[in-house]
Amino acid sequence: MICKPKIFAIGIGPGEISGMTLRAFETIKLCEAVIGYSAYIQQIRELLVNKHVFENGMGKEKERCQKAIDLALEGKSVCMVCSGDAGLYGMAGLLYELLEKKGLLEQVEMEVIPGVTSALSCSALLGAPIVEDFCTISLSDYMTPYSTILKRITYATKGDFTIVLYNPRSLQRPEYLKEALDKVIQERDGKTPVGIVRNAGREGQEIIRTTLDQVPTEQVDMFCTILIGNTKTRWIGDYMVTSRGYDL
Repeated sequence: MICKPKIFAIGIGPGEISGMTLRAFETIKLCEAVIGYSAYIQQIRELLVNKHVFENGMGKEKERCQKAIDLALEGKSVCMVCSGDAGLYGMAGLLYELLEKKGLLEQVEMEVIPGVTSALSCSALLGAPIVEDFCTISLSDYMTPYSTILKRITYATKGDFTIVLYNPRSLQRPEYLKEALDKVIQERDGKTPVGIVRNAGREGQEIIRTTLDQVPTEQVDMFCTILIGNTKTRWIGDYMVTSRGYDL
């Protein structure tokens, strides 16, 4: 039986190899070619001995995906590594779109291998702030208009979701975080618990426990993830916990 060329889109989890799922770990070890953003490749460098490695920088996502397709068509088993989960702010969607555009959906097989996204890894470090409905919102306007981001924040706040902010504060748009928090505080109490995790699962991991009206925005950067509680979230000691409403 002739096997189709295959690409694996893999989320490598919270940053270290130990945080990767077993399925992701085994697939990377078996693949002949590994492609990814340079920072993610660096995190798994020890797994890449004797493999074809293609890495590049931010803004070159299409180039990476095209390289994955080209290598698959050459007959190599290929994995595209992404941070967290490949289907959340990752490359899985773009790979499918490119395969469709080039008429290769029947020729090249795709498999998405789930990983541990930052919302979940940071939630575990903080306690249990995500136990019911929540949403993730990226403050990066690289692919999404800023007006749309603000609209999503407004409706997520009105819907009383626990909110997880990705890409919260870059050098190019430092004001976005404060503007986002101002939107939230219009609908939510200033004493709402907020947890900030920097470098989750990596060397230099830091956790800040605070409230909505006291978020130290100057200490936040692109290595941080911010979890904003809903109206049922509180601090139990150092643990950020959202109640599901069980009768205790």
